[in-house]
Amino acid sequence: MHNTFSKKERLCSQKAIDELMAQETKFFSHPFMVRWHKLPQNAETPAKLLIIVPKRRLRHAVDRNRTKRLIRECYRKQKHKLYTLLNEQNTSINLSLSYADNNCPDYHTLWDKTEKTLDRLISEIEKSLTETKL
Repeated sequence: MHNTFSKKERLCSQKAIDELMAQETKFFSHPFMVRWHKLPQNAETPAKLLIIVPKRRLRHAVDRNRTKRLIRECYRKQKHKLYTLLNEQNTSINLSLSYADNNCPDYHTLWDKTEKTLDRLISEIEKSLTETKL
């Protein structure tokens, strides 16, 4: 698996974003509010990601852009665990990570938080898949 984050992996469709925001499958894992929506197997990619850093949290565009860049980098390097699960289960998801902290993070802290968030997401997906199989 390549450690890339291509256009295919980004959630860009307004219809898909509205559908994702209407879903109740969400959880908070500091500093992220995570929303996800399970889909049937998608030919393009197992997961599509939307990164949100609100202006309310970080006022300066420089800080928002840096935070989004760091989140993309951490996700890009750690997504293989999520992709492995989704490929094994033959499913795909739309995912949004909303940054919910008032401070601009550093790389190492964000790496650890992203890792914990992805681990929790994987456990939530596994729980969801076992419930649908019962």
